[in-house]
Amino acid sequence: MQELSEKKIEAELKFLKAQVHPHFLFNTLNNLYALTLEQSDKASEVVLKLSELLNYMLYECNEPTILVSKEIKLIENYLSLEKIRYGENMELDFQVAGEIAGKKIAPMLLLPFVENAFKHGVSKIARNARVSINLNLHEEELIFQVRNTKADTTSDDPAGYSEGIGLKNVQRRLELMYPDRHTLTSQKTRSEFIVYLKLNL
Repeated sequence: MQELSEKKIEAELKFLKAQVHPHFLFNTLNNLYALTLEQSDKASEVVLKLSELLNYMLYECNEPTILVSKEIKLIENYLSLEKIRYGENMELDFQVAGEIAGKKIAPMLLLPFVENAFKHGVSKIARNARVSINLNLHEEELIFQVRNTKADTTSDDPAGYSEGIGLKNVQRRLELMYPDRHTLTSQKTRSEFIVYLKLNL
C-alpha cells in the first residue's frame, strides 16, 4: 500500500510538472509573437533566451530537485524576456541573498509566482508598474516574496490571481513535496499583490 501511494504521488507530481511547461511556453510565445508583429530587433534576443529556457526544462529539471542557483538563473532569464517586452514602462527589482551554494529545490517551483506578477499584474497596468522579488536562503530555510502593482480595484480577486493553472499547480506541488514544511500566504490591497513563501528545504 505504501509503495502504491508513493507511485501515485510520483505520477501526480509528473503530471503537475508537465502542466507548468505548456503554460509557461504559451505566455512566452505570446510575447515573441507581439515583437515579431512590430518587427522589433529584440525578437532575436527573445529567441535566444527562450532556447535557454527550453534547454532547462527539457534536460535539466527532470530530477526531483535541482540547485537553487539554477532556479535563480531560470527566473533571471524569464525576467529578461519581460524587460524586453515592457521596457521603461516597468520598474523591476530582483534581490538574492544568503547561502545559495549547494542548496536544492523542486524544479520550476518559484517561477509561477513571478509569472503571475506579470500576467495578472503588470500586463493590466498602462504605466508605472512595479515588480519586486526577494529570495533569501539561510541554512535550510528559503524565503521567497513577490510584490507587484495591480489595477486599482476592490474586487476580492481582481485579476484572477488565484485562478491561474500556475498557482494552483504550485500549491499542489508544495502539498506533495513539502508537507508541513512550507507556509504560503498572499495578500491583496487596492494597488498591490504580495505572495510570501517560506520553505524548509
